[in-house]
Amino acid sequence: MEETAVNWTEYLVKRIFGDDEEKTGRIVRAIHHGASYMLMLCVLMSFTLIPALWFQTLMLGVCGLIWAQHILLHGCLISKVEQRLLKDETSFLDPYLQLFGVEASERSKQGILMMLSSVGISMFTLAWGSRVMREVLPQLSVQVRAVAPALHIPPVLSSLSESPVLS
Repeated sequence: MEETAVNWTEYLVKRIFGDDEEKTGRIVRAIHHGASYMLMLCVLMSFTLIPALWFQTLMLGVCGLIWAQHILLHGCLISKVEQRLLKDETSFLDPYLQLFGVEASERSKQGILMMLSSVGISMFTLAWGSRVMREVLPQLSVQVRAVAPALHIPPVLSSLSESPVLS
C-alpha cells in the first residue's frame, strides 16, 4: 500500500510540475515545508486568535488525516516523494535532529515522526474534547431539558435521596 501511494503521488506531482526530477523535488519540498509550518501556525491560532470551535474541529480533522497517513504509510507520503525525486534521505526532522546533535537512521526517523505526530494529535484531541465538554454539552443539556416534557422524559434527579415521580 505504501509503495502504491508513493508511486501515485509521484505520478501526480510530475504531471503538475513537470518531469525534471530535481526541480520538481525542490518545489514539492518547499510546498511541504511551507504547508507544515502553516498548519502548525493554524493550530496555534485556533487556540489563541481564532478560538472558534468550527476552526479547531477543522484543524483537528486535517491533523487527524495527516496522523493517519503517518501511521498507515510509516512516515510522510510527501517526504517519501521528495526523497525519491531528489535522491536523498533528508527529512523534515533533520534540521531539528542536527540542532540537538542526534544521529538517526531512516527507520528511527520514521519512529520519531510517528511518535511526535501521535503525541501531538492526542494532545490536540484532548484539548478539543475538553472544549466540547465545556461549551457544547451545556447547550445540549439546555435543549434536552426544553424538549424533555414533550418526549415524556422524567426530570433529572437533583439528589440521590429523591425518588422519581412519574405522572
